[in-house]
Amino acid sequence: MSTSYVPGIDGLRAIAVFAVVIFHIEFLGFLPGGFTGVDMFFVISGFVISRALAQRDGLPLGAYLLDFYRRRVLRILPALLTVLVVSFVLSALLVPPVWLSDQNDNTGLAAVFGLSNVVLAWNLDTYFSPGAEFNPYLHTWSLGVEEQFYLIFPLLFFVWLRRRQQGLLAWMLLPVAALLSLVLCAVQTTRDPLAAFYLLPARFWELAAGALLFQLMSVTGFVARCRSLARPLLVTGALLLAAGLAFAEQTHFPFPWAMLTVLGTLLLISAVVAEPGGSRWGLRRLLRAAPVTYLGRLSYSLYLWHWPLAVFVRWTVGMEQSWVPWAYPPVLLALAAASYHWIETPARRGRSALHRRPGLTLAGAVAGVGLAAGAGVWITANTERLSLSQVSDSYTWQAYKHYPQEPLEVIEDSAMQGRRLFVMGDSHTAAYRTLLNIVALRLGVEVVEYERGGCPVISLMDADPPRCAASRQAALGDLLERAQAGDIVFLASLRMPELKGRGWRQGDDQVLAAILAQQTPERSEAAYESAEALLQRLTRAGLTVLIDAPKPLFKAPPNRCSDGFNRMNPVCAPGFDVSREWLEALRAPQMNVLARLSAQFPALQVWDPLPILCPGSLCSAYDDQGKPLFSDSDHLSAHGNRILEPAFTQHLLTRVTPHL
Repeated sequence: MSTSYVPGIDGLRAIAVFAVVIFHIEFLGFLPGGFTGVDMFFVISGFVISRALAQRDGLPLGAYLLDFYRRRVLRILPALLTVLVVSFVLSALLVPPVWLSDQNDNTGLAAVFGLSNVVLAWNLDTYFSPGAEFNPYLHTWSLGVEEQFYLIFPLLFFVWLRRRQQGLLAWMLLPVAALLSLVLCAVQTTRDPLAAFYLLPARFWELAAGALLFQLMSVTGFVARCRSLARPLLVTGALLLAAGLAFAEQTHFPFPWAMLTVLGTLLLISAVVAEPGGSRWGLRRLLRAAPVTYLGRLSYSLYLWHWPLAVFVRWTVGMEQSWVPWAYPPVLLALAAASYHWIETPARRGRSALHRRPGLTLAGAVAGVGLAAGAGVWITANTERLSLSQVSDSYTWQAYKHYPQEPLEVIEDSAMQGRRLFVMGDSHTAAYRTLLNIVALRLGVEVVEYERGGCPVISLMDADPPRCAASRQAALGDLLERAQAGDIVFLASLRMPELKGRGWRQGDDQVLAAILAQQTPERSEAAYESAEALLQRLTRAGLTVLIDAPKPLFKAPPNRCSDGFNRMNPVCAPGFDVSREWLEALRAPQMNVLARLSAQFPALQVWDPLPILCPGSLCSAYDDQGKPLFSDSDHLSAHGNRILEPAFTQHLLTRVTPHL
């Protein structure tokens, strides 16, 4: 099989990156399965890498591997590290250290080493979660999969190159590995969807599919048969690909929906490689058109830049602005072209010793990775100094970072001596950390925290989520093992439906009615039963349980609307004031559940922060001095913690300690 340049492959790359970009900017809801463009890239990569490795047939294993990694490093690393460092800088300047932003920093630093997919697989948010759209490094997961594939595949392919003439075993090695990966993918898509989506074992089969196609094409006569079937292959492949782009379901991915895209891409590659010449017929001609193949050559840079650009636009002016869909494409194209012509191409085609000698290339790669990692660590550690945002005042905004700077009056209370305060819940537990630090210092109690973002404990709205059962049971088991009779357990979680992102243009009353309609008696009963089961275990151990009643929440997040460069964002339009009467109606079903629980469990105490945070008829995310009580639309700020702490401490001393 010829190893000359095939324009149609660049045409397929153009389709893949176009689909991904359109999906990520949510252009008119077009291509709802556009995320499967990444699966196209996997198949194309497996095929192209096999072609490249086949050209090194006959080299000793060491030279074969060194030359392969030299080329991969020059192809991938310079542009990737550039994008990562630029993203670190822009994140520090424009995106202050906001709630749960450590996940972004960890993803970016892991991406430097090709491990961002591993970090993301450990997170509770999926690729399609709303919070993921503010992680500028999210898209690097696919590069992590490919880079990890490159550590394994060249050795498997080397065995095939050397032994393919000597028996069946060399031919079976890759198909068996691909089949095992596909089976694992099918199992994990249901049982462990994050691992199935992000990690190599369940994705190996997609890259291997492209390599298997190359192996088949090396068989005498296979290309000729593909040539005679070029048009049917092209049409069938295009239909399968279109079906994947249009209908792939996020909840059943990668299995089985990725199979459509993988099979369609295999058929399209077969057609364009078997008959690479020109044609008057539309699709093949389109795939070979100069503008399309140019976009294909830019595809790597387009992929690298498209997501960070979208994240920073989304965070600042907002993707919803009418002019953004028109400005985004030319800006992205300019960034990608600059990256391709000034970074990618010089790195790949340079003739210096650093480019030509594998040892020097790999040493330079190690140095580049080290410098990028060092820059990332320093930038993320100094975000407050670099930030252009007032949210960088972490002492005011961030509830989880600082001990008090003000003079602190210590309260000696014999009933509190030797007691521990266990705190358990979702991210709203960590949002009390400033308050808890002050309480620990003021009362001399030890605070033990169990926090799992996205995993509420006694949400009062529904049964606690089954996906969090394992982490919840582990935390509860440790708590019960460590706690002594008389200790206090503070359960803090999100306990009202979030208001951000709702259709506020239709009016507050309509939105309230829609939210209340979702809180059915069945859901409230499930919430009661879930809470009852947990409270029985805690109270049987002689523990006093304290629950915070549902706090105010807001339509827009203050930390995204605090500065001149983001205040015009459409997400800020709903404002930061909500009627207290409206909030009381919104939390009424949860308060009813709390009342039932309080009647059943004498050791249960309810602390209500709402009257303190909202003393009047209008609840605001800011106090009378303009300081934020909330960092985002529902998490407390550090200032809000300091406002609440006296009331919380008083509640512990006057309402909780009598039960000790």
